[in-house]
Amino acid sequence: MENTKKWDEAESIQLIRSMIETTRYKVYADRFIYFMWGYATFICASLHYLLAYVLNYPYAYVVWLAMPVLAVVHFVMIGKRKKSSPVSTFTGRVMEGVWGGMFMGIFALIIASFHVGWEAIYPVFMLLYGTACFATGKAIQFKYLVWGGMASVVCGTVAFYQPFQYQLLLLMLAILVSYILPAHLMQKSEN
Repeated sequence: MENTKKWDEAESIQLIRSMIETTRYKVYADRFIYFMWGYATFICASLHYLLAYVLNYPYAYVVWLAMPVLAVVHFVMIGKRKKSSPVSTFTGRVMEGVWGGMFMGIFALIIASFHVGWEAIYPVFMLLYGTACFATGKAIQFKYLVWGGMASVVCGTVAFYQPFQYQLLLLMLAILVSYILPAHLMQKSEN
């Protein structure tokens, strides 16, 4: 009887270890999403800045039309991942909540931008990016996401006091430190 109890404890420990390793792998696999959104946002902000403030093109904002296409790609990827892995972990549910909440906030801000203008919206985007990265970094104990999230919040706060031209530059910096660099620093064995 006592031998069975020891086996159950060992089995439980193995199950916990397995769940931790699964969560670590999923975080590492999510690097692609950070790369996709990070580089796309960085490139769109760079092109917007170049077209508007270097080439004086009046419709520079059209570069952002790439984002709805990426949203479709993102949701298709998430749908496939959910079908292939129906098991949900606590950390996975936390990540869904954090990033789903950020998406809802961004969607609401896009709608509000037609009323208040983009100059008021971009700083809030940076605050949302930073908050989501900070929360994710804390949940998975990945310091580079935590630091990147804090830096993005600082960029967003400074952006409130800057003209739109400089908000684009701050957006590039915020994305670089909160998405791109942490994704490059993620390693398979570390989260």
